Amino acid sequence: MPRHTKDEFNEVLTSAVPAGSTFGFQGLRAVDSITVENIVPLDFLIACDYGLDGPEWDRRLRYFAVERGGKRRIVWTHSSLVEAYEGALGPQIREFLSQGDAPRYVIPYRSTEFLGKLAEEAGGRLRILANPVEIKTRFDDKISFRRQAVEAGFAVPPGDVVALGELGLKELGQFGPVMIISERIGSSGNQTHFIDSPEALGTKRDELIGKLGADAPVIVSTFLDGPAVGTAGLIYDGKPRMSHPSVMFTGIPGCSMHRFDYAGSDYAAYRLVPGESRRKIEEFTLKIGEWIAEAGYRGIYGVDFIVHENEPYALELNPRVLGTTQLMTELEEIHGDAPTTTYWHLAEFLKPGDALDAHQDLLAELGRPDLSGFQLLIRNTSPSRVRIGSSLEPGIYAIQNGEPEFIRRGYRLSDVQDRDEVLVTCSPPAKGTIVEPRGAFCKLEGVSSIYEGGEKQISPYAREMIDSFTRRLALSPA
Repeated sequence: MPRHTKDEFNEVLTSAVPAGSTFGFQGLRAVDSITVENIVPLDFLIACDYGLDGPEWDRRLRYFAVERGGKRRIVWTHSSLVEAYEGALGPQIREFLSQGDAPRYVIPYRSTEFLGKLAEEAGGRLRILANPVEIKTRFDDKISFRRQAVEAGFAVPPGDVVALGELGLKELGQFGPVMIISERIGSSGNQTHFIDSPEALGTKRDELIGKLGADAPVIVSTFLDGPAVGTAGLIYDGKPRMSHPSVMFTGIPGCSMHRFDYAGSDYAAYRLVPGESRRKIEEFTLKIGEWIAEAGYRGIYGVDFIVHENEPYALELNPRVLGTTQLMTELEEIHGDAPTTTYWHLAEFLKPGDALDAHQDLLAELGRPDLSGFQLLIRNTSPSRVRIGSSLEPGIYAIQNGEPEFIRRGYRLSDVQDRDEVLVTCSPPAKGTIVEPRGAFCKLEGVSSIYEGGEKQISPYAREMIDSFTRRLALSPA
């Protein structure tokens, strides 16, 4: 069968929508729109950040940015978008998305209630290419996931589900000396808590009771050390397919506020996980894909594991486009010429029909190329607000004599030409911007591997990168 070009495959998707239709992306970070920008032409962008690369986005797209003009960066969450819709930005977005007769297609990293309601009111002129909020919410439930995993015979960390009001020293004695408390709903490790003493247990229990109530159930489990793996799967045409797993970093100084705070990922590092562990991880990921496909879930999803003494333990399901999807997509484009995982994600929602049916053999190539590349999120990890004293321009850098040296402009990972180069991206804030605790300064991406293994996780070179780029910002108390 003759091979087809990327442009030909992209044309299949764009020809599946009515003439005059436009596409837009919604996500926490503007840079994540790169995931889809080379597949369908984007007309608008809804995102939280607006840093030094904001004017570049403005030149090309209608850019609705939560941070625009604020000189303040908070922690980007789904709530940031919800609050923006309910505030001054909401009427602007509503007016824009309601214009014209041709459909507008929104590609979100996850569904939002605002867009769902707007789509209902639009009479078919606004279409959301994502799973409904109800389906995502159903599979975000960590307690339900754990129970289903146990029933299916998967290994999960030893533990139990307990009401907060009943949580005490009994559980610490049973599952300690180091124990984990996991809230029912959470992301990026922010609702996972490290308990290593009776005092820490009491403090955290009281805090969570105040937040969730004494009757709220939580998972308590034994802390297991080992590499954390995040997988990517795809539901296409009702069947799960395996994409690319990566090793995840958490608790990294300069990137993380606490032990389980997500810091970054490394794709090449996954190949260092023992083969039998990888086989089980991929088997579990596909089995979990069968569960969610039966309930109507579609497109990209992820599963998190901890590999302890070579045994993978399933932790949680991520029913959405992932925080690594942008990096993975760019690496797929660098390492191969078959349609990317994101391409098939869009195809699942656009349903181009017979035009792709003849090429479904290419789905078998999804997880085939060996990817090599990493990302690290640099954050304000102090407990107080800080002020940016020196701007860090987005682009390509190298570390020279312990300091970052700007080499050239660049906005995509494909602009990196050498394994020692690093891309600074993700809307670096302008000089004078106040950044809240855990707020992002920027993201570092590269095409090499920075994994060291063990408790240190990342290499000395990666630690030097984090430290040197943070110093360049000339931070001061705000």
